[in-house]
Amino acid sequence: MAKTNQVPELSSFYRMPFEKGTFKLTQETLNLHSEFRKPERYYHVKIRNVNFRNEILTLGVKIKEEPEQLIYIKVTRYELLVCCNIDTDATYLSRYAYFGLITLMDYSSSANFEDYYWPDFFDSQTGKSPFLKIYNDRSGLDIELKTKYPHFYKPGDQLFDWFEVVTVPRREISDPDPLTIKSSNGAALGYFLADHRLSSIHSNHFSFLVPFVGIPTKDRQKIKSFISFLFDKKEVTTSNCAPTPTQLELNEISFKMRELAPVGPSYWRDPFRPDREEKENGNQLLELWHKAKQLLLSQPYVYYYQTYGLNYLNGKPRRSWIKPYQIQKERPQLVLKRIDKGKYYQLELKFRVNRKTLIPEKDPICFFVNSCSDPEKLYLLDQFTDFQLILFFSHFNYKIAVLKPHYQDEFKSFMEYLAKQYLIIEV
Repeated sequence: MAKTNQVPELSSFYRMPFEKGTFKLTQETLNLHSEFRKPERYYHVKIRNVNFRNEILTLGVKIKEEPEQLIYIKVTRYELLVCCNIDTDATYLSRYAYFGLITLMDYSSSANFEDYYWPDFFDSQTGKSPFLKIYNDRSGLDIELKTKYPHFYKPGDQLFDWFEVVTVPRREISDPDPLTIKSSNGAALGYFLADHRLSSIHSNHFSFLVPFVGIPTKDRQKIKSFISFLFDKKEVTTSNCAPTPTQLELNEISFKMRELAPVGPSYWRDPFRPDREEKENGNQLLELWHKAKQLLLSQPYVYYYQTYGLNYLNGKPRRSWIKPYQIQKERPQLVLKRIDKGKYYQLELKFRVNRKTLIPEKDPICFFVNSCSDPEKLYLLDQFTDFQLILFFSHFNYKIAVLKPHYQDEFKSFMEYLAKQYLIIEV
């Protein structure tokens, strides 16, 4: 077993590019930088995790019965830097370095080094990190942030492309007309806020409005039985309900919303990132929500409906997917707190309603914001950029941190844009 010796100077490391936009080194790229090749037959190479210090991953590499040698790996934004305690320098990749790297590659003939990308997170004097927990045991090498820290932005992390639109001035909504509840015991028309929080791998969609038919309770204060969805004028006509002029207008808005709602799939590990067309549709959809808002406030039967994807929005509404959320007339104001923590800044996204500062609910409802203290009250966001910001921060529990050396370039531009659009409170 090789002894851990001093890590060579970075000038001695050999450099190889990652695949664009990733931290993946492919076998093809590796072969372009070496004359060694992976044998067709089984070739015994044993890899041992030695340590991870000062951004350098040290591995022990043992080929067949030969003595173990050490290779050193540093992950940068665009390149993999590799060195070895024998042979390798800035112009030559040693046999041990080659076989160590080829052994790390998976069935796709590539190795992902993203787990070892922690620029500036270490104390150069001690080699240790005040931010990370590093476990090296029989089950492998694990690196994670200490629990007291939020998610950290690192150079190269994808932020998001703002969808630039002309800001639409919003007028304050007056108190709605008193709810009109007829004394008849017949069927009634209501509305679902149909949503799936943009997390469906199939039939994913933005939130939109869906009319429904239901049977009210005897006092007509709520719906006791949900009968069917209504997706077009014909279904409204045959529903035995007599829509009011307000409901006829809401129905037209609802049918237009349905056309704009579908978006591409979203996987639970990956944040939803709409393309240009989806952003345009989403912006139009939000404008329709603003048209519908004043009308909805006068309706007695408005509920939240978790669809689990458009494919499941059929048949009879399922009671277990319905929640009594209420759309509020107030306009929320998004605010950002920037807290100086010494070595880093911490950014926290919150919102204000009636001069109260509230923490958003963990899982946002598309185009709305609600508080974790009173999640049943939904506040419609003003602009599509508000929705983008809420969606981005929601993946990190509404808190992100950035080391001060990283507060530049893309992140600085990101914050400068935010400062033009939103209130930033310095703490």
